[in-house]
Amino acid sequence: MNNAPRTPDISYVIITYNDAGRLPMAIFSAALNSRRAGLGYEIWVVDNGSTDHTAQVLADFGQELGGCLKIISLARNYGTTYSRNQALAQAQGRVICVLDSDAELMDDGLAGVLALLRGLPQVGILAPRIIMPDGSTYPSVKMLPTLTDKLAKLPDIFLHRGSSNRDFYPDFPFAGLRCVDTAISCCWFFRRELLELVGPLDERIFYAPEDVDWCLRTWKAGRAVVYYPHLRVLHHTRQLSRRRPLSLLALSHFKGILYYLHKHGYWFSRRRLQQRHIRPLASRLDPLLAAWERGERAGQAAPAPPRESG
Repeated sequence: MNNAPRTPDISYVIITYNDAGRLPMAIFSAALNSRRAGLGYEIWVVDNGSTDHTAQVLADFGQELGGCLKIISLARNYGTTYSRNQALAQAQGRVICVLDSDAELMDDGLAGVLALLRGLPQVGILAPRIIMPDGSTYPSVKMLPTLTDKLAKLPDIFLHRGSSNRDFYPDFPFAGLRCVDTAISCCWFFRRELLELVGPLDERIFYAPEDVDWCLRTWKAGRAVVYYPHLRVLHHTRQLSRRRPLSLLALSHFKGILYYLHKHGYWFSRRRLQQRHIRPLASRLDPLLAAWERGERAGQAAPAPPRESG
């Protein structure tokens, strides 16, 4: 008789910092939706040195979830990259879900997410639809940012008015599956082997845009970022850097943008990177995504993807 522990179907990675009020719903929704889908799961929570009652919240959940809850306690706030990497390195699930502490899964849609990741190996990151507390769909997927895009937003941020978002998709929100340049890491799903292919998050970025960087690295590794609107995630976003544009967090964000643009060798135009790394794969994958979606609606098995040469 084989008594070896079962490999979890899905691992959740949640980092938190002084967010004890919202953290319970993130943990609860992950556990509840996994159980409803019949999935084996583990939930990794990395506490970035919180000084509120986060430790008590985690202790209470530990009694309820037992070994399914894994806790990493850090002495101080290490930001988003180092903290997530601590859990990503230890996560054992076949699929990994990166989930913000102020986000919660709303739908029983995990089975479809895992089926798509199994059926289409060209998919790297699967990004669900992000819903705001007022019920609107958040523009969570964007084109690769440029320095021009970011500088154009500064007057609007300082004057507290609507942003000039040149990196937004004009036809968003999308009704169906499609490839996108980038997706915010409020909630990501990907196979564990993608981490081995792309590597860990870049720890030279403290807060942002670590998600944009990892999305572009995913495309460069020959895997796609795909918007998946059939699973909704409620996000109680605080948008701290936008509300306080001169804060250390906001300045760290802008420093991260400059580092990211220098790292990937572009500043004012995204076209070259899109043409080289994104559009060739997206043109092959988008029809497969549409066929998979039609099959799901008809209650049929998703079509087997053709093998990629090379």
